[in-house]
Amino acid sequence: MARAGDPLALPTVPAPAPPTHPLRDRVLAVMFSLALALPPLALIRTATRTSTLFENRPPASWPALASATASWSDFTRGFERAFADHFGGRNALIRVDHVVKAGVFGVSPVPNVMIGRDGWLFFLGEDGNSLKRHYRGVEPFPDDLVDAVAKELARRQAALRARGIAYLAVVVPDKFTIYPDELPAWVRRMPQTPLERLERAMTKAGVNFVDLRAPLTQAKNRERLYFKTDSHWNLLGAMVGYRSIAGAMRGALTAVGKGDSVPPPADPKMPPYVDGVDTYSGDLARMLGLPGRYTEPDFAPLGKVLGDPWSRCARRVDAPQPGAPDPGLVETYMCDRPNLPRAVVFRDSMAIALIPLLSEDFSRVVYVQSRAMDFDIIERERPDIVIEEMVERSINAPAAFPIPGDS
Repeated sequence: MARAGDPLALPTVPAPAPPTHPLRDRVLAVMFSLALALPPLALIRTATRTSTLFENRPPASWPALASATASWSDFTRGFERAFADHFGGRNALIRVDHVVKAGVFGVSPVPNVMIGRDGWLFFLGEDGNSLKRHYRGVEPFPDDLVDAVAKELARRQAALRARGIAYLAVVVPDKFTIYPDELPAWVRRMPQTPLERLERAMTKAGVNFVDLRAPLTQAKNRERLYFKTDSHWNLLGAMVGYRSIAGAMRGALTAVGKGDSVPPPADPKMPPYVDGVDTYSGDLARMLGLPGRYTEPDFAPLGKVLGDPWSRCARRVDAPQPGAPDPGLVETYMCDRPNLPRAVVFRDSMAIALIPLLSEDFSRVVYVQSRAMDFDIIERERPDIVIEEMVERSINAPAAFPIPGDS
């Protein structure tokens, strides 16, 4: 029993509820119900969503109702994945999470993007381990894999040379190879990277190989060659690479008796840069979900080059390739100079900025976005040279996609 006059004593019964108590409870109950109901109701609007905003992948599809009778656990897991990709407010909630992690704590909210110094972003590869594998040495890249890649490239070169076709392998360094000083301070480089080991193995195997590390490292002291917010080099970096590739083409074509058809490397016209107008926010900024936070000047706007095709000889020819698995992965350019050589270029996305530069050196060139070498296209095109371009983090691809033994 509470003592009379004791200010700390508790009342014997709860105090009466204020008059507004029932109304407050009703308002809270309605707000809570809406918070639960709105995300599922928003599925009506998001059911046809074709891509996730930040992951840059198709959303999980809804499982068929008929599958519930076959396996209830598989159905519920599939439903959970689809609901997680489609529920209303997903993009806004993820954006808040990304802003807090990147803006407040300075850590990347996604596993395959690293935040470096001074607004530099680095792509860690599709599996998130390319920096560990190709720079730090934490993930293994065995010597037998290096030898397998070099031998496969030598096989490709020999198979092409037997057909009178020159071959050139080009590896575009990843951004962390050219700009290691922009990585976080704790990142340390391994003594020998897989690319350095592969370069020695290719030299030993006699593969025609263009090493772009030295010219890019030298040129970066004059101008920025890679985007800060993107996983690719910019047009300035591609121009440095193009000059090295064009110089090596002459030697490769000379080896098969066609060196006289190669023109001297052209110095492409640089598009004008307008301060404050030509800005860029790249794929890594979009993967973080913060394209407005991570922007940079676009010192060499590739869009202006692509938007002015009449300033170049090469024109894109939209001719479908018979038998091509996906016509969107094949581009053909022609230049009305019959004395120029013909080429097939197997490429990845790093070659996008190379296309308007390299196409000027060929009367006809077919670009194939593929990690495998398609000899059907080669037989059909009958090129003078085949160029194989690959980014550093995918140098294991030739061993994973060997050419047929009878090619």
